[in-house]
Amino acid sequence: MKQAKDLRSFLADVKRRYPEELITVERELDLRFEISALLVKLDRAHKFPITLFTKLRDVEGKPCGFPLLSNLFASRRLCALAFDSSAEKVGLDYDVRTRVLKSPVVVGRPEAPVKEVIRKGDEVNLLDFPVPLPYHMEGGRTILGSVITTVDNHGGNIYNCAYQTLRLLGRRKVTVGLGEGTHNWERYRERVESTGDGLPAIAWIGHHPAACMGALTRVPIDVDEYSVIGGALAEPLRLTPSETWGEKFLVPADAEIVIEGIIPPKERGRHGLRADYARYYSPETLRPVMEVQAITHRRDAIYHDIHLGGRDQDHLGGIPLEGSLYRAVKQAVPTVKNVHLPSSGCSRFHAYVQIKKTAAGQGREAIVAALGVDRRVKHVVVVDEDINIFDDAEVLWAVATRSRWDRDLVVIPNMITTTRDPTAYAGSPGDLSYHAYTVAKGGIDATMPAPPEPFEIRIKVPDEVMSKIQLRDYVGNDLVSKIPLDA
Repeated sequence: MKQAKDLRSFLADVKRRYPEELITVERELDLRFEISALLVKLDRAHKFPITLFTKLRDVEGKPCGFPLLSNLFASRRLCALAFDSSAEKVGLDYDVRTRVLKSPVVVGRPEAPVKEVIRKGDEVNLLDFPVPLPYHMEGGRTILGSVITTVDNHGGNIYNCAYQTLRLLGRRKVTVGLGEGTHNWERYRERVESTGDGLPAIAWIGHHPAACMGALTRVPIDVDEYSVIGGALAEPLRLTPSETWGEKFLVPADAEIVIEGIIPPKERGRHGLRADYARYYSPETLRPVMEVQAITHRRDAIYHDIHLGGRDQDHLGGIPLEGSLYRAVKQAVPTVKNVHLPSSGCSRFHAYVQIKKTAAGQGREAIVAALGVDRRVKHVVVVDEDINIFDDAEVLWAVATRSRWDRDLVVIPNMITTTRDPTAYAGSPGDLSYHAYTVAKGGIDATMPAPPEPFEIRIKVPDEVMSKIQLRDYVGNDLVSKIPLDA
């Protein structure tokens, strides 16, 4: 029988295909700041290996039984591997996959690796996990790799999934970073209003990267997101009954860890100062509390953490959005070639759109279409098909040499944005509702005039000569690898 895709099958693929991009750190590191320090240094060196930390102490300072894995999404090449794609096309292929739903399959507890260890009631202790304190002003320890999942309050067969944080309050209690307007928030609000009861919820940690990214697909609330995740995996997601609700709430059978809990209707807790994708601290807020009922995990479970403020977090959020942008722009400009959300804009705020320009005005059309897809997208740069949109320097060169800002700059004031844009205007003082923030957005048409209008010709070495001359033949791979990267 073919092995189901999970985190371990993916790590095995990486080890076989790109062994240099999977490293193990065996020296002990402090969960307070030291893991982040190492990952930040790797980022600054432009190195993005998946990193496994094996010698850690838990939140209470005891030797930890769980290794910690980070940087799972930091390499765009490895994200592409998860989708059998390329670094240039992974966002588009992600979009194609997640639009082909695959219904999940249910397996019994004996067939579910996540059921190898079961803790209930007083046996539950979230402090056993190696939850880092990543940055200097963090207000507490936060589980970052958690996919919060809820099920509809009626038929009980439509599941909604999203990466939402869990801030530790104690052995069995966390605050949940439910964002207003998200599907899980709507499930919570609906449950409280209709029944007055708490909302059942789970958090699953550690799975194949395609499953993790599939949890970020934007679909209507009445679409089962377990089926969307199956599409992302290109195979059905395996589910198994939960410990708390049995077959009424199914959980991913091949996850590393599952946390089951209830979000009560009125209790709130301090979801303190925390780092976010914009590389700033989110302000402290009051968020719903989850009371943990059970934890199940593999016998040798890997605790998956996300490196905040680096490529790991960038690609996790940005790659799923690229396909949506491409699809929206293609409706307005059928000759669009590709879309990229660069890390220079946290893979949310900036969008680079590559088109084959055939008519005047297509640059503006692409800008307006892209800005309407997601409220986090703030600046759109449209370039010609000869520009490498995965190279910030080339995009900025196009802006410098192909844009006239008296005619190519688009600015739209007072557009809805995310609370995490530091330049946003709040709707009223102290208003923390997600939809209350606005900001001016815009774009730059950095394309050449459409034919037949003339423009300067770009310098170029003939293609056949570029193909003929290989560095390894004249300089040598060893020497090339020793030449230091320049700024």
